[in-house]
Amino acid sequence: MKIFKSILIALLIIIIGVVIIKLASIEYSNKETIQIEIKDKYIKRQGSGETAKDVYMIVDTNNNTYEITDLLFIGKFNSTDIYNRLDIGQVYIVEVTGVRNNFMSWYRNINKIIE
Repeated sequence: MKIFKSILIALLIIIIGVVIIKLASIEYSNKETIQIEIKDKYIKRQGSGETAKDVYMIVDTNNNTYEITDLLFIGKFNSTDIYNRLDIGQVYIVEVTGVRNNFMSWYRNINKIIE
């Protein structure tokens, strides 16, 4: 009976690990190059206190919302620079990854401005 419980716990840990890895990898998947016209941009504060972080947000003229955040596994650490280069009323070709999920409050991530 102890072996059965141990196997069951190990399987549960593996399943939870796979789900966590899959959810984390969504941010890096669905790479696409699109054209957007900037309607608005703002900074959204997530969390509170010392754990709070600012996220750069972009809204296009089709009312799609994007975030601009650093992504460790693709070596993207220039979110502030990308945000500052985007001007309201201008059209850009950008590279995005991720998915939009209203329930989870996930946004596609702008990773690069294509010149």
